[in-house]
Amino acid sequence: MEKNEAYSAGRNQGHGLACHNVPRLNDKLWLDDMGRVTVDADNIREIHQSLCFAAAMGARDYSPWEFTAHAINESEDFETLWEEYERGVSDAIFADLAAYTDEDYGL
Repeated sequence: MEKNEAYSAGRNQGHGLACHNVPRLNDKLWLDDMGRVTVDADNIREIHQSLCFAAAMGARDYSPWEFTAHAINESEDFETLWEEYERGVSDAIFADLAAYTDEDYGL
C-alpha cells in the first residue's frame, strides 16, 4: 500500500461516517466524550462530529476495516501509512461536516 492509497482509504471511510451519522434534533444520546445529551441547535454540529469519530473507532471492529489495517501493517512504512489513513479520515469528516447547512440539520 502507498501513502496515497492509505489516505484515500481513510478519506472514503471518513466520508461514509459523516454521511451516515447525522444526528436529529431532540435525539437523546449517550456519547462517551459528552455523556448524556439531547441534540439541539447549539450542539448538533459538535454531536455530529462526536458520532463520526466514535463510529470511526467502532468500525475498526469489522472485517472491511481489518483488510485495510492488514494492508497498512504489512508495509515497511506502516507508521507513515497510519498517519495518512488518520489524516484521510479526519479530512473527510471535517470536509463533509463543513458542507452541512442549518437546513440539513432541520434548524
